[in-house]
Amino acid sequence: MRYLLTVSFLGLAASGALAGEYSLDSEVSAVTVYPAGATIIRDMAFDLPAGRHTLTISDIPYPFVKETLRLYGGEGLRVGATQVKRSRIAPDDQSLETRAQLEAEIASLKAEIQLAQENTAAAGLIINAANARIKLLDSIGGQQAQGAASALETEVISVETISALISLVGSETLTALQDAQAARIEIAAINREAEALRQKLQTAEHDLSLLTEPSGWRYVVSFDVEAEADVAGLLQLSYVHNDGEVAGWLPVYDFQLDTESEALTIDRKISIWQSTGEDWDQARITVSTAIPFTGASFEIPYSNLARYLPPAPPPAPVLMRSMESAADSALEVVVESPAQMAAPSFAMQGITATYILPEGTVIYGPYEGYEPSLITIDSTRFDASITARATMGNGETAAFVIAEFTNDSGAPFLPGSASYFRDGAFVRGGEWGEEIDLIAAGASATLDFGKIDGLMVNRSTLRREDGVSGVLTTSNDRVVEYALNVENVGSRAWDVIIYDRVPVSEQEDLLVDWSARPRPTDLDVQGRRGVLGWAFPLEGGTSKAIRLSYELQWPDGNELQIRP
Repeated sequence: MRYLLTVSFLGLAASGALAGEYSLDSEVSAVTVYPAGATIIRDMAFDLPAGRHTLTISDIPYPFVKETLRLYGGEGLRVGATQVKRSRIAPDDQSLETRAQLEAEIASLKAEIQLAQENTAAAGLIINAANARIKLLDSIGGQQAQGAASALETEVISVETISALISLVGSETLTALQDAQAARIEIAAINREAEALRQKLQTAEHDLSLLTEPSGWRYVVSFDVEAEADVAGLLQLSYVHNDGEVAGWLPVYDFQLDTESEALTIDRKISIWQSTGEDWDQARITVSTAIPFTGASFEIPYSNLARYLPPAPPPAPVLMRSMESAADSALEVVVESPAQMAAPSFAMQGITATYILPEGTVIYGPYEGYEPSLITIDSTRFDASITARATMGNGETAAFVIAEFTNDSGAPFLPGSASYFRDGAFVRGGEWGEEIDLIAAGASATLDFGKIDGLMVNRSTLRREDGVSGVLTTSNDRVVEYALNVENVGSRAWDVIIYDRVPVSEQEDLLVDWSARPRPTDLDVQGRRGVLGWAFPLEGGTSKAIRLSYELQWPDGNELQIRP
């Protein structure tokens, strides 16, 4: 790593020790990238005589949170006041030369486009003149034809003379048409050249705008130091950038399921980006799951006050009420917000997960037009339990491949985006994949790998009856019976799980009775009341039928409602 040091002597201290302003060149040595923003560390070498000095770093090309500025190292120095200011970068000789070249190119292109427009107008005049000649020849030809007919009758003009006249009119008309066609061809060629010139002009004007945009700002950090003796060493400047458009990262995964070996391979990647205007080519890069700029913080809940009031009177009829009276009578609804809850190496920084990217990783940082870099972190293989599952009654006619696994890798899979592959074929995920939730270390997860074409599922209604029952009391009654059918039209055997549901009651007078043949293997699946599950193997070319029925009874005079 190379450091540059330039010195501008401003004067001598009263004690006789050499004092001055030292401009230190810095380079990025370490970066911690958050999902939005980054902490950046810059290294600066110094070599100072004894005395009081001002050190200045003027090569930071982007804003940062000034309150996060920290200075480390500098053995033998006492650091005093620190200042941060913004200054415009004076264009260097190369920028001035490039700008002059672009301005000259733009002027030349505009002149060429103007000349092309003039040539197009000139060719247009040729077309207009040719059209006028054709019109005149048509008129002359018509007049001569009428005169020739009379002259032939009176033998005033000969046939030879008339033939010569017709030939002359035809020849001149052909010449005029050829002139117009040639002019049109010339205009088309000029327009093509002019369009190419306009494209070059647009590119040149864009390049010139980049040289004149206010991106040419630098953020200058200066701080006073005092050295009791001549000293040399290394300083490190740390600061935080809090803009997710300038720097950030996102976990990206490939979930690859092998249904034959029943194995799941997860390729963990990182999509990382930065547009600071300087490349991170000599930096130690770490990505962190910490989110320091969300603004979320812990708060003790406010008191939850309960009170009772007299029953509200029945609502009055709404008859031509004014906007003011309607607003005065509106009910205020308060809704409480829910609580906010070599290869890269994985490490825990306290309770924060981090990944340290391999040495030599380069993240380029142009000001605009940047594309995220995709970096592979690791690939982990898990044993998976594979089943074919279907939910009846939701309109689906196929089952889905579901893989369950336990994350015993020791590292979590953080929330991010994922693409799904089954036996090498892509089955799910958009341009940026599909969002996934956290899969903690040691936790189990269920992943959906798309439909199975060879398994057909269907639910049909066999009976639905509504009526009145009872002897001493009267109640309403509803009976519903379904047939659940699963057919394996493929050759592969599957472990199948079918889900359906029956109504559940939350009122003492609403009675629910249900039956199923065969009986479900799982009741109240995942704590969801009334959700039933049937698990069974299904060989290729076979089918399975299930009968499910339920009966509801409720007091007369009431209306039954069934909702999810």
